Amino acid sequence: MHIVMVECNPNGIAGIANALRLGHRVTLVTADPDFYLNASPLAADAYAHPNCEVVKSADAFSIDALEQLVKEIHAAHPVDGVTTYSEYHTVHAATVARALGLPGLSVEGALNARHKHRTRLALRGAEGVRQPRFAHVEDPAGIEAAIREVGFPCVVKPSDGTASLHVLHLTNEDELQAYLAELAKVSDYGRGVTRIPDLLVEEFVTGELVSVEACVLADGTVVNLGITDRTLSGFPYFIEMGATYFADHPLREQLFAMNEKVLAGLGIDFGFIHTEYFLTPEGPVLCEVNGRLVGGIVPGLMKISCGVDPYLEVIRQALGETPELPFPGEVIATGRWFGSPVEGVLESIDFAAVEELPGFHEALSYRAAGRQVSKLSTSNFDWLGHLVFTGTDRDQAHGRAEAALDRIDVQVSVKVAR
Repeated sequence: MHIVMVECNPNGIAGIANALRLGHRVTLVTADPDFYLNASPLAADAYAHPNCEVVKSADAFSIDALEQLVKEIHAAHPVDGVTTYSEYHTVHAATVARALGLPGLSVEGALNARHKHRTRLALRGAEGVRQPRFAHVEDPAGIEAAIREVGFPCVVKPSDGTASLHVLHLTNEDELQAYLAELAKVSDYGRGVTRIPDLLVEEFVTGELVSVEACVLADGTVVNLGITDRTLSGFPYFIEMGATYFADHPLREQLFAMNEKVLAGLGIDFGFIHTEYFLTPEGPVLCEVNGRLVGGIVPGLMKISCGVDPYLEVIRQALGETPELPFPGEVIATGRWFGSPVEGVLESIDFAAVEELPGFHEALSYRAAGRQVSKLSTSNFDWLGHLVFTGTDRDQAHGRAEAALDRIDVQVSVKVAR
């Protein structure tokens, strides 16, 4: 069968590779094919596969242009499914799937999840769904009025952002002005992804951050799969530094019940969905909804835990098949990301002292030696790599991964001012 992937993400190249191994034809539509070649060790072999076609299009983020392009692809080789692993392109995949009459998330549901202000507005007043106090800012000129409405401390974020990019905790007016000055320089997120002007100002909510991973089947049934905990960096940024996929959270039933209400309220009717919640003393508070499979290393953690590859199941569902669902198993897998403490040129990363530890499963560098690296400071894009460890329970897995971080040998050369 023929699947069209509208962009991807570096880890998601594994899904493309697995689909090719099963004999499917894959067409990857992307504005920047080299992005994946530089970010995934699997990309070169996938690109070279006879059943893989990579279509480069600078206009891929234009929905009209993308729809026309995929119709041309469909005319040459009939398309059986359309999907994406990319947060930036969920609306695009939904729109193209609808245009071809193929399975997919409703466009309205995709929009409500993709744009954070739409999520808040659609669920405002929804019974059983707690949200932070918020203000939607359509023009940056209205930010000060929104801040007065919500108050300091608050969190400001672009409505169409992802990976914690440009999300900041603010405590005063000076921090706000500095934030707006920096954001004004950002017109796009790379790969042709243009930024919309909308911002969201939210009450600062304290509490553990977790996510509910779910799948909405073709008949609209919401199946809650498991919970992913999150380890975050300190203020003022919110960089994800760790994740564990498991089943036995004490608020599981409460989270699952709220998740069903959230997805129904947004019109999310198909596919794997990743929804984040803050755990406050009053109960879960909705952080955000992503109309696609959870990103980063979590799909890999899911596969370790239960043996089901969620990347491949996304493709199978888009092709009209009933997906096998990756419920957490007896093995608990956790991951930790790491970065550089300084900006410079990466000389080497040595995992030898990590690989000998109990529970070690995987260590991966995202950067090749000789490349410029940034200081781990503002977003998930500052990651240098990750570790994955397993355990018989969450505490054991956590402890093993945390201890291993101190045994990574990262060498970075830094220019010294003279």
